Amino acid sequence: MGSGIWRALVVAACILSANAAMAADKIRIGIIAHLSGPFADSGKQFKNGVDTFVAQHGLTVGGREVELIYRDVGGPNADVARRLAEELIIKEKVSLLGGFYLSPDASAVAAVVTQSKTPAVIFNAASPGIMRQSPFFVRTSQSLWQSATPPAEWAFKQGKRRAYIAVSDYAPGYDVQEAFKRKFVEMGGEVIGEDRIPLNTIDYSPFAERIANAKPDVVEIFIPNGAPSANFIKSLSAQGVMKSGAYVIGSAETDDTEQRYFDDTVLGAYSSIYYAPSLQNPENEAFKLALAKTAGADVIPNFALVGAYDGMQVLYRMIEAQAGKPFDGPAAIESVKGYEWKSPRGPAKIEPATRDITQNQYIRQVQMVDGKRRNIVVFTAPMIVDPWVAAHPQ
Repeated sequence: MGSGIWRALVVAACILSANAAMAADKIRIGIIAHLSGPFADSGKQFKNGVDTFVAQHGLTVGGREVELIYRDVGGPNADVARRLAEELIIKEKVSLLGGFYLSPDASAVAAVVTQSKTPAVIFNAASPGIMRQSPFFVRTSQSLWQSATPPAEWAFKQGKRRAYIAVSDYAPGYDVQEAFKRKFVEMGGEVIGEDRIPLNTIDYSPFAERIANAKPDVVEIFIPNGAPSANFIKSLSAQGVMKSGAYVIGSAETDDTEQRYFDDTVLGAYSSIYYAPSLQNPENEAFKLALAKTAGADVIPNFALVGAYDGMQVLYRMIEAQAGKPFDGPAAIESVKGYEWKSPRGPAKIEPATRDITQNQYIRQVQMVDGKRRNIVVFTAPMIVDPWVAAHPQ
């Protein structure tokens, strides 16, 4: 055998050996979350979702061991999110990223993941335009348009014709305002009033009085969770809006996890989101049992927890799709385009063109169940594709 052929065979053998080693290497996933600061509850929800998925599926997938590395944003600071992404990719050698509670967190890392070709699964950030900022983004939460459009159609079909929209004065509020208004007017309804409420508002009574005086039959709201949304609902109740027959519809303001901020004035309020603990499907039952064993029986799942849980489903799919091969970011993204699975939220699908999730949206009403206020699903809008995409063509 000639020396040239021999050297070629040796080189080929070395390459095959290196590729085999790379294929068997541990896969590191970086999770960027708010583990401290004003949004620390979201970090707990993320971690509980991730831990529950791992408890069910283990830390080995596609023949590879998985290692999770958490990093704390610590508050609304997009620059920190970007720096953490850079450190995770460059220093920690992660192959994948997940997390991103706030939309600015995700936007800040768009250029980083695009340049490094690192897939990033968005567990929560809901600004609709995010998905166009990087071809390496995949989302397992929702677009705000997905949650704000079904209530407009549902309320109209229930005979509601006069809507008032009251949202907090920042970008997510604007998305909710635009989405609801567009659909309600398209259906034939009338928007009789609109308010953008400053984020530092403490006294909501002037806004509630204005709404009551307008006599709407549906009120679409988007107010930060916790004390702000509870105070707003109490103000609406004090003005008689809650008992007027008007539908008061929010997003996740009245979630089961937020009920500690409310009193019984919230009974009857509606919300629109992609998950409710009361959903009855086999996946949700198994998920809640696993969550209770992992995080404790007193932990109530919410949308952010399920977003993280399903985020892990998509991350694992990317790894499994490349079993026996060196991990490749672009190939990982391709592997989840069109991916469908059964989630605790119901059926879910990653749209091939947008890498965004298609899913059911649920209209939920706060009802008293066994002495506790719970969100009960009263209407299901099946498999909603983000309406923002059609309304904002490229």
